[in-house]
Amino acid sequence: MGAARGVRRGVARAARATAALLLCGLVAACVTWASDEWGDTARGQVLAQRAELAKPRPPKPWWTEDGTEKAEAASGRIPTGTVADTPGRGSRGEIAVRVERTPKKTWRALVRYRLRLRAADPLANRLRAQPERFAKVSSRLPGGYATSVALHGGARQPGYPSWCTVSQASARDSVTVTAEHRVTLSTAMTTNDLTYSITSSFKDEKGELVPRVRLPGHWAWSIEVPRGWGLAVTGTPTRQRARTVEFVLKDTDRETIPGTVTASLLSSRETAFPVSESPAPKNPPGSSPEALLSLAVLAVVACAALAGYRTAAGGAPRPASLVPLAVAGLAVAVGALLLDSYSTNWKVLSWLWGAVLYGHDGLLSEPLPMESRTQGVLLGTVLFVLPVLTVVVTHRRRGAPCPAVVEAGVLAAPTAALVLLAWLMGGGTWTRAVVTCLVTASLAAVVVYAGLRLRLCGGAARPWAVPLALATWTAAVSCVVLQVLPWEFELATPFTGQWLFTGRSAGASWPLLFTLLTPWVTALLLIVVPLLPPAARTGWKGRLALAAVLVPALLPWWTTMNSTDRPATSDLFAQLAGEWPGDSLVYGVRTVAPGVQVMWCVAVAVLLAQLYATGGQKGRWGSGARRNCLALLLCAAAATVVGAPDSWLPYWTTAAALLVAWAGAHLLLPSARAERAGRLHALSGAAHARLLNSLARALLFAEGRHRFLTSSRGTLADTSLPADSWEEKWQSLRQPTAADAARETAKLKAVALGGSAGRTAWSNGVAAATATALLTLPWTAWTAWQAEGYSGLPESVTVAGAPTCVWLAHGFTYGYLYPWLRGNTPVGKAGWLWAVMSAVQLLLLVPRLRVPQGPTALSVFLILAQSTVMALGLALYWEMRLVRRADLLWGHVRNFRRLSSLATPVSAVLVAAVAAVATVLATTWANNVTAPVETPSPSHSTTTAPPEGP
Repeated sequence: MGAARGVRRGVARAARATAALLLCGLVAACVTWASDEWGDTARGQVLAQRAELAKPRPPKPWWTEDGTEKAEAASGRIPTGTVADTPGRGSRGEIAVRVERTPKKTWRALVRYRLRLRAADPLANRLRAQPERFAKVSSRLPGGYATSVALHGGARQPGYPSWCTVSQASARDSVTVTAEHRVTLSTAMTTNDLTYSITSSFKDEKGELVPRVRLPGHWAWSIEVPRGWGLAVTGTPTRQRARTVEFVLKDTDRETIPGTVTASLLSSRETAFPVSESPAPKNPPGSSPEALLSLAVLAVVACAALAGYRTAAGGAPRPASLVPLAVAGLAVAVGALLLDSYSTNWKVLSWLWGAVLYGHDGLLSEPLPMESRTQGVLLGTVLFVLPVLTVVVTHRRRGAPCPAVVEAGVLAAPTAALVLLAWLMGGGTWTRAVVTCLVTASLAAVVVYAGLRLRLCGGAARPWAVPLALATWTAAVSCVVLQVLPWEFELATPFTGQWLFTGRSAGASWPLLFTLLTPWVTALLLIVVPLLPPAARTGWKGRLALAAVLVPALLPWWTTMNSTDRPATSDLFAQLAGEWPGDSLVYGVRTVAPGVQVMWCVAVAVLLAQLYATGGQKGRWGSGARRNCLALLLCAAAATVVGAPDSWLPYWTTAAALLVAWAGAHLLLPSARAERAGRLHALSGAAHARLLNSLARALLFAEGRHRFLTSSRGTLADTSLPADSWEEKWQSLRQPTAADAARETAKLKAVALGGSAGRTAWSNGVAAATATALLTLPWTAWTAWQAEGYSGLPESVTVAGAPTCVWLAHGFTYGYLYPWLRGNTPVGKAGWLWAVMSAVQLLLLVPRLRVPQGPTALSVFLILAQSTVMALGLALYWEMRLVRRADLLWGHVRNFRRLSSLATPVSAVLVAAVAAVATVLATTWANNVTAPVETPSPSHSTTTAPPEGP
């Protein structure tokens, strides 16, 4: 009977596993079907766009028949001018190009024209009467047409000036004409370099050759670029320095050696994304196997933290073994290595440290690549699926139905809005793809619901039918839509070939952008609001108001992916979804980072809300206090990895830091101390006062015995104090204490200084976190002042504020679970705290030290010094707080007289350390200020043969 029963159980388990695999296969087939249709629609739209561009366009529009300047400007062509627009003899001038940084963190080219004409030159009166005519005159200047060609961006962004100013001191003096033109450089310009062929010939839009300007006199052309740009020169310039090049074009009526200047952006955000045809960087920071190791460790540690939330039938935490998690992580890592080694389509490991720019033109010859499908699945899972599962699991743990009808609708609304707004952005050509996506997603959800309700996967899975069906529908829709966002463009004019967003697409892009972060904000409000006190629980109107504030606050408004030829939402989509709609796609781990950053912020907020809800009663902790604090410490250690995964994953020290954080958290909060910590935390304020009074009494008698022994040496020696009297006083001082006074005093100190002083855990945690924030304020203020270039608030908190997050998390845990911490006294507990968080901080500091930003020893010293100040200051403050709770003075417990002998050496060490730090900082600052600018002597560049003249 026993063997038959075992066989039946095995067959039943095999049947349930087979049914689960079949359900997963059906869902994958539905998603693949919808994904293929979505990719074919995107490819078809790209083909239609290219076919439209390939149509022959008329040479000029119908409104240019009158030949006015406005008509030429409307056509997007560069005006070439006529002989009447050419300066006469005796003229001279100069053109100066300068590349500069704008307040919006973009690049801009500033071109200044200066022309000196004779008073009798007819061009002077012509420009005086028509200043806008300088647009044609600029093309007739030596190097003028080449400057306009390099900066021209069509009718919306012309590369030539449209106005000039004329000045003349008197009627006989020469005439000075000045003009200035600013052009904001687009992403394509900065990526493809700026090339000025100042003495070459060009062809206009109609294919006709533009005559090369040859004028007598002194004509100069120069360019100046800032730091981060480089100059490549062909020909022999008149003068060349580190970032400036100048050509003096004398006697340009004769044949001269041509000159070409190429300005290249060397240190830009765009250069981090190589084009799809280019190979991956050969020497990336760190290494790809290290990045895979860090990612696997992060996944294992996260799963271990989540496994701690499993509970047994009685509500107690169920022990979880790390062996299956480690085996699963190792299997995934080995699989990724094999796929990276033998796959020719996608190098998985390079995805962990870099990014690749993939243009929509690649869809002309092939469907959506594997990277786009995989990244769409990751984005859909992070942004839409995980919020639904988080709310469902949270409700199940609270014993509530998961989810209710209203909450199910609220969770499904962002996904429905996502696909409908995507349809509005794409227009009618995307109708079939949208319908296919909705039908296949609904089919997958129905299959999952029916399979679970029919107990194909066992009876335990039947209550999960509705939430898993909802999660399946959300996953199918979001993973398909986020592969490629639809778009609809129209030609700005049929003559320039420039594409613009339609009004409907631009209008629908804003609500679609807000929809990407709505699921996590919705999950945050559904989980956190019930944990707040009744007075702070808002209704649906208040929650809508909070959502309207939180969603814009979490968007990456400060993104450095700036472009001037796209709408504002396009750059935000590139940051959040890894694509500019209708243009390029960005593949890499950094694309998933913004969504994970928002998830990290929500996770921290939920943990703090749960700690608040369970730590508001005196003498009691909630059932999940320890695991919530463990998760909080792990979140703080993983902040930098979440904020900038491409910078921290490629180092094995990141994996070591995560392991140290996990092991250190368990070392600080050993499970064996649960019972003793509960008794210490349950002590009331009166019991704490009695214990502390007893400790003060014991310390007082110990100090009295010490001082009596010290002072009685002289009296015994000179026989002024009889031996009998000395013995009587000594026995009277020993009588109030036990025989083993030192051991009893240590036990009493561990109890009196090891409890919560009758306060709630939450109030203790907030007090410790506040003290930590004040003690680490110098570092926080310095990093906030140095922080620059972050995309938004989540990235600023997770990257720039990562060290502060580690300190705050450990400080909060110090106060919240103070009786649970390893150690007996505030200083002893702080010592263990310092050891754990310093190890984590040093390991996380290694990627920062690999960048040449300052001395390594100084950085290590500063972070260790800040950790020491934080731990020691928090310990002394906590000891004083415990003593004051018993209405005693701090000096009754802490004997400052014994510290007086250490004042001189400690002061000397501190003064020497401060002097050393000040010297290093002052030396670094002086070197940076007084370092001479590299100004090499004029050098001759390689000369090539001149191009054929007209």
